[in-house]
Parts: sequence; C-alpha cells; structure tokens
Amino acid sequence: MNKKEKPNIVLITTDTQRCDTLRCMGSTFAISPHLDRLASEGVLFDNAHTASPVCSPARSSLMTGLHTPIHGCIENGIDRKSGHSTFPDLLKEQGYVNIMVGKTHFGEQPASFDIVREVKGEKSAGLLDDAIPDHLHLDAYLIDTAIEEMEACRQAGEGPFFTFCSLLSPHSPLDPPGDWATLFDSIPLPPIDYKRGDLENLPLHTRRLLGFIGKETELEASLDTPEALQEMEQKRRLYYGMTAFIDAQIGRLLDYLDQTGLRENTLIIFTSDHGTQLFDHGFDDKHNYLDATWRVPFIMSLPGTLPSGKVCDFAVWTDIAATILAAAGTYSRYVQGLDLFTPLMQGLNSPRRCAVGTLYKSAAIATRRWKLEYYFEEQTGMLYDRLNDFSERNNLYNDPQYDRVKQELLLALLTWRADLTDLQLMEESQQGGGPVAQRIKPYSLAKSGMEVEMRLGMKAEAIDLLFDA
Repeated sequence: MNKKEKPNIVLITTDTQRCDTLRCMGSTFAISPHLDRLASEGVLFDNAHTASPVCSPARSSLMTGLHTPIHGCIENGIDRKSGHSTFPDLLKEQGYVNIMVGKTHFGEQPASFDIVREVKGEKSAGLLDDAIPDHLHLDAYLIDTAIEEMEACRQAGEGPFFTFCSLLSPHSPLDPPGDWATLFDSIPLPPIDYKRGDLENLPLHTRRLLGFIGKETELEASLDTPEALQEMEQKRRLYYGMTAFIDAQIGRLLDYLDQTGLRENTLIIFTSDHGTQLFDHGFDDKHNYLDATWRVPFIMSLPGTLPSGKVCDFAVWTDIAATILAAAGTYSRYVQGLDLFTPLMQGLNSPRRCAVGTLYKSAAIATRRWKLEYYFEEQTGMLYDRLNDFSERNNLYNDPQYDRVKQELLLALLTWRADLTDLQLMEESQQGGGPVAQRIKPYSLAKSGMEVEMRLGMKAEAIDLLFDA
C-alpha cells in the first residue's frame, strides 16, 4: 500500500454517550439521523464495550491499545506509564499528518501529533445560565476546527491525515444550545429502570468508587420525592437533547467529507469512551459494568471498502488502535486489540467473540449469553444472563444451578488477566541474561498482544455453545 492509497482516517469520539441515543441501535425515541446514516453506510457493532468504564483509563487504552493493568491508568487522576508507543506514532511513520482536536484526558500528549487544538479541563457549568446559538457551542467549535484543519491539509496537498475529533458532550454539564434544550419536552421517554434496593445490591467495589457506602438507604429515599423525579426527568431530556445536537454537528463533518470528495477514501470511526446510568439502577454515574455504562456505540465506515449496512457483534476500545493501524497498512504486536478492518474488508465477520474490560481492582467479561464481573479484593462477583435479564438484576453468581458456567467464565477471565503482558517493556528490557533468558527471548519476541484476546474469544464462544439454552 503506497502513500496515495492509504485512506484518511477520522476518529470521532463523544464523552458519556449511551447506546439508547441512537435509533440505529434500537432506540425508539432517539434523534440521530446522521449517525444512523453513517451506520447504514458502514458497519455497526451492537455489542461494543469500552476497555474501562471511566474516562482517562478508557482514553489511555484507546491511545496505546493496551488494557489498563498494562498502561497503568486505572482511574482518573492516575497517569498512564510513560514510554508506551501510541498508534499516532506508527501512523506518523506511515506518512500521516496527525491532527488532535478537542478533549484528550489520556495523559502525556504523543509528540507524533502534528497539529494540536486541545481543550483542557471540562465544560464550564457557568455557561448554563447563558443562552447561546448553536455555532457558539464548544462542540460546534470543535467540529469547525476539525473541518478547518482537514481542509488545510487538503489544500496543501498533504496527507493522508488522521484526525481525532474528541467531543466533550454529552458529559455534564448538560448544556444543549437553543431549541435543542427543549427538543425532548414533548417526546415520551421510557421510564427510569430503577427498583428499590438497587443501590444496596451494587457490588461493594462499585459503591466504594461512587462514595455510596453507608449512604445507600439515604440516597434511595432521596429518589422518591416529587422534586427528585422532576429533576431526573429534566436531566434526561437535556441529555438526549444534547446527543441530538451532537448528531447534528457530526452531520456537518460528514457533509464536509462528502462535499470535498474526501469521504470515498476516508475511514470514519465513531464511538464513545463510556456510557452512564442516567438514573437507571438509581444513580447517575459511570464506574460500573452495567450495560448502560460499559456498552458503547461503535460505527465504522469506508464506502466501497467496508460493507454497508452490516451489523456485527463485539468490539472493544483496544481494537481501535489495531483497526486504525491495519487501515494504514501497519501493525503493532504490542497492541492488545483485534484488527476489525481487514476481516470486514475481506467480507468476513468481526474477529471479536466477547467483550472484556477492567475497572480499578476488577475485571469483567461479556459473551453473547453471559456477563461475569469479578472483584479481586472482595473475591466475589456478579453473573448475569444477558439474554433473559436485560435489566441485570438477577445476580446468579452464588446460585448453585449456575456454578459451572460461573467457574468456566471465571477461569477464562482470570486466565486472560494473568496473561496480559507488557510486550514492549519485555522487548526493551531483555538484555543479556543466562541460558534460560536466551532460550525464552525468541519465544517472547514472537508473541503479540492480540493472542491473549483471541484465546479469550475462543473460550467465550465455547462457553456460550456449552451452556446455550
């Protein structure tokens, strides 16, 4: 693949976007015509999951293609380890102009970004009191900026380019501009998925991260007041108004690519770093493995190269690095993700067979049928039947009837976790040593990060077949 044949690559991410914000993902009330069109012109992954359901860990996994135990950012406020290569580094070697626009929150900025238009910090809550027109909203500005930088590349005849357009919404504060703020006032929303006792039934690990320990009863009581219900409904309407506004802004970027002729040779990936509960299960936060938070939108499109209107199953955020590198004609054996691009380009299915992720001192696996969460310090977990318990309330972890499937899933998950290796560190630190070191060196250097993911996927598929109802 020579330089002229390499596609441009545009990665669009949002912050805190649930799957029910997209009609193409089955929502009956979402307003998302532009992302729906993108899905119809590309591939939709309806079981995509973030690598970690919290901002900085997920974004660090995105940039490095590594799971959180390897890159070290296991929670916001903890820097990822320095020295790991990032996928823009390898794109740079392939002749790409790397453009970063918007929110980073992945720690150290790779020097391989040629153009950086970064937004630091969070959106200002102070802006909520001021009505602003659409074009003055921060996320509209970021779309404008991404278009401006891509157009500069196009005019200069440079490229191919990689543009990372990282939007800040629908993360709070919920500040849809103008009419977007009232868009959902007359649109019926489904009831909040909450039952009394939901907070008390959350894992101790989750309640610790969320600051709920000892406050469960008090917090649940506060949800039952008319004032609380009114506030929750207002936040939900603003949230979906915000995602509709974001859809419109992404539509402007797609229109630019269409109108300039860039679209036919531009790989577009759209996704979000995590979702949020939005009061389902009684709270409005992330830091958990419930579907509303861990599962994320994920769309990929390159007309004429990737299939149109195809729906695939699993994807994980570590796959993004592997997928982008493959589209650019290169590869990193360090990356703990799977190349989704090449199989789909060849008319094959996605190689992902399950989702896997980590959160602070825990790990989780989701297969087509099951979800298992395991909490290392507490030495306990949660087991859900994904096909028959959509609300994830019937924890089967200690049910003797499901002991065998629990043990199989637990073995698969803990084997995966133990098998995660910092291959880059291993390669760079193997200097000298005795006869054992010399014997093991060729074996170690032949390994790749994708192997542990493939082994887990094969095991997950076997478990689903073994325990299929």
